[in-house]
Amino acid sequence: MIIAEQKKKENIVEYIIYLRQIQDLLRSMNFDFAKIKNELVANYNTDYETKIRIENWYRNISKELTDKNFVAVGDIDEIKNTIALLEDLHQKLLKDPQEHKHKELYKWAEPNIAKFRTLSRSQHKSDVEVCIDAVYSLFLLKLQKKPISEETMQAMQTFINLLTYIARKYHGIE
Repeated sequence: MIIAEQKKKENIVEYIIYLRQIQDLLRSMNFDFAKIKNELVANYNTDYETKIRIENWYRNISKELTDKNFVAVGDIDEIKNTIALLEDLHQKLLKDPQEHKHKELYKWAEPNIAKFRTLSRSQHKSDVEVCIDAVYSLFLLKLQKKPISEETMQAMQTFINLLTYIARKYHGIE
């Protein structure tokens, strides 16, 4: 929760990816709250009230995932809503006649988005969600120490560049 709050302030895309990591971590623990409390919450070196807030944060994410039957796959509303917000921003930037840089980044990413959308059978997903899915997949491949082709890395870089620009716009940096 503490890391999530910081990431939300500093880099909204990293925030989404971090929340996805948390979801997967909770799934790997089978939403066993005793285990979550002992292995996650107990590791925070903070005061009692903050630990309670952290515990409640994990509990709320776990509850939402199980209540919505997202035990194996699926994102909490916080992720979905944030992605939708970023997609709206992306679409506005594409329509803005002053946004040459965004259009250029999108031009490089667009064929890779289309390819990843097809490969992942994600025809209904937005551009931003496809990019985030791709970057998260890259993260998982790296964790598993699987080989990643140069072509894949080049495609991923176009996603990262586009998402970085959107995140900077979101935070008012660009």
